[in-house]
Amino acid sequence: MMLKEFKRRMQQQFSLSLLLLLFGANRIIAQSPNWAVNANDFQYTMTFVGFLNVDGRTLANTNDKVAAFVNGKCRGVANLIYVDNQKRYYAYLTVFSNIENEIVNFKIYDSEKNVVKDVSKTKFFTSNQHFGNLFQAYSFANPALSSAADIVDFNFKNIIRKNIIFDSTKISVYLDKQADVTAMNTVFSLSTGANAFIETNPLISGSNAVNFTNPVLVQVRSEDESVVKDWMVSIKQAITYYRKNVVCYAKGEIKVVYPVDGAVVSIELNGQFFVSQPISKGQTIFTNLDAGTYKVKVDGVTKEIIIAQ
Repeated sequence: MMLKEFKRRMQQQFSLSLLLLLFGANRIIAQSPNWAVNANDFQYTMTFVGFLNVDGRTLANTNDKVAAFVNGKCRGVANLIYVDNQKRYYAYLTVFSNIENEIVNFKIYDSEKNVVKDVSKTKFFTSNQHFGNLFQAYSFANPALSSAADIVDFNFKNIIRKNIIFDSTKISVYLDKQADVTAMNTVFSLSTGANAFIETNPLISGSNAVNFTNPVLVQVRSEDESVVKDWMVSIKQAITYYRKNVVCYAKGEIKVVYPVDGAVVSIELNGQFFVSQPISKGQTIFTNLDAGTYKVKVDGVTKEIIIAQ
């Protein structure tokens, strides 16, 4: 009995020791970097409102942090803070220095994976400068995020698009019927990682209701949030074309129907300008045309029309 009791106690002691060992090892593994700076040693500051991203994943834990370094010495550190009215986490980082134009490097601590990542992007120290805000935060990321802020395609759910014209940052979407333009569900694709907004309100592709009675300004913010580009999107009624071929007793015709009075329709023949005239009462007709291949242009849209003999 005494031997059995001794063995039982030894097993309990071994189990307890093993648990303590594992607990201690876990604490060592999970310990965050001991980054610190003495603000009293410095005269000047610059500040950031930023977000943290590691391997394409935006960090969202108050144990995550970013630190600034000059020549390997810590010059500032900040943990993530949740901002309720923005529904996201930010790092409010203050960087300290006594000298202008020092090269500042950054490191990120990812608490979930317990790793430290270097940020390739650096900054020259500039006193009293501030970078980032709640809408357009400064990105601390490894690897670096994209700065592209383009609309790649734009359409409307359950509506057939006849054409789309990109003119710099203006987009014209041509539809046969405009349906209820006061509540259009936009479907679009953007640059990698970019987000769309209307007056800083998120615009989610396929899940929205936008009034397109007038052109709509869509803002696209790049993945790294360094760029916000304005795109003006307009709905236009599609252009309809009619053709009459040349017959023995009459020459051909081209009729263009487009509900924008005053819009100029021009025609090219064999690559050369041939004639132009405006839309009037929703249409214009070109008569007395010989057989040939014509390019009809109106409002940025080109249509090739062949008049046969």
